[in-house]
Amino acid sequence: MKIRIEPDTTLAEIQEAFQKEFPYLKIEFFTKSHRAFKGSHAKFLIQDLDQKLRNVLLAPKSGALELLPEMPTYEAENLFEEKFGLHVQVFRKSGETWLVTSVTDKLSLAKQNAKGQASEHVHFITDDPIDYREQE
Repeated sequence: MKIRIEPDTTLAEIQEAFQKEFPYLKIEFFTKSHRAFKGSHAKFLIQDLDQKLRNVLLAPKSGALELLPEMPTYEAENLFEEKFGLHVQVFRKSGETWLVTSVTDKLSLAKQNAKGQASEHVHFITDDPIDYREQE
């Protein structure tokens, strides 16, 4: 997939293009980068996705970003940063929750997406509800 990025592109448009290709993944944008196989700190999350790149970056660039399904997740995150200066974190759908993929960043985008899709079909029902919280 190719995402066309311009200074007038909004963060929401980039997020939507990514999620159109990988519906069980999403990217979030941060003001600071994170180390490989680590998550981004929530205090650096960019909340307003309607912002244009020209308002978020000091020197926004134009171009296309090509993300291949077999590309490892960490490599996709690095491409956003190297080519456009965007600090992104990939999240994977897990039931009704979005999980940071930092632990599984070696998995390809396609495998991450498949794991997210598989999580929608897990139904765990027990006859005897058990409280697994720590007991004294």
